[in-house]
Amino acid sequence: MRLKDKIAVIIGASSGLGLSIARGYKKEGAKVIITYMTKKEDAISIQKNEQFLDVFHLDIRSRYSLQNFYAEVERRYEKIDILVNNAGINKTADFVDQTDDDWDAVIETNLTGVFRNCQEALKLISDGGKIINIGSLSGEYGGPRTPSYAAAKMGIMALTHNLARFVANRNISVNCLSPGVIASEFTAQTMSEDVKRTALKMMLMKRFARYDEMVGAAIFLGSEDANYCTAQTISVNGGAHVKMR
Repeated sequence: MRLKDKIAVIIGASSGLGLSIARGYKKEGAKVIITYMTKKEDAISIQKNEQFLDVFHLDIRSRYSLQNFYAEVERRYEKIDILVNNAGINKTADFVDQTDDDWDAVIETNLTGVFRNCQEALKLISDGGKIINIGSLSGEYGGPRTPSYAAAKMGIMALTHNLARFVANRNISVNCLSPGVIASEFTAQTMSEDVKRTALKMMLMKRFARYDEMVGAAIFLGSEDANYCTAQTISVNGGAHVKMR
C-alpha cells in the first residue's frame, strides 16, 4: 500500500473527483479526512459507508472556518501528511458577460480559498508531506466561456510553483493535478453541446475522462514515489495539448 497510515485531508470530497480520490487513497491505506460545504447528511453518510477517518464541514472562503477546522484536526490527529485542494465552483459566461459577482465568487473559492487553506494547513503538514492542488485544462489554455474559472486555475498553477519554493526546505512536495474534461453532472450543467463538441475535437482520445482516471495520478503525487517531483503540473487530458499545437 503506497499511502499506508498517511493522514490525508481531501477538501471537497463528498462527491465527484474529490470522492474518487478519497476512495483511491483509502484503498492505498491512507486515513482519509473529507470535507464538505453543503449536504451535511450526504457527507456523513459517505464517511460512514466508505469508512473514512473523519468528516468536517469547511468553507475555504472563510479564514475563521479554516482555523477552526485545522485546530480540530490537530486536536484529534496531531498532523496531516497529504493535502488535496479539490474544492471549486464555476460560473460560465462569455468574456463580456461575466458579472463582477460571478467573477468574485469563482476567484474567492477556487484561488483565494486554496491560498488561505494552504497557509493554515502548513501548520500541520509534516515534513516530507504532499500538497496536491487541482487545476484544469481550462487554466492551461483559457477555456471558452469560463474566464473566471480559467484565470483561477491558471493562478493555481502559479501558486503551486510559489508554494513549492517556500516549503522545499521541509521536503514538502507541491504539485498540481490538471484534469481534462470529465464526463460529469458538473460538465453537463456548465458546458453547452457546442462547447462539448469543440472540446472533443481538441483531444486525441475522442471522449471525456472518467473521475477514476484521475486517481492514479493523485495517488502518485501523494506517495513517496513523488518525493523528487515538485512544482509540476501533471496534465491528464486525453492528449489535448498535442492536438492544440
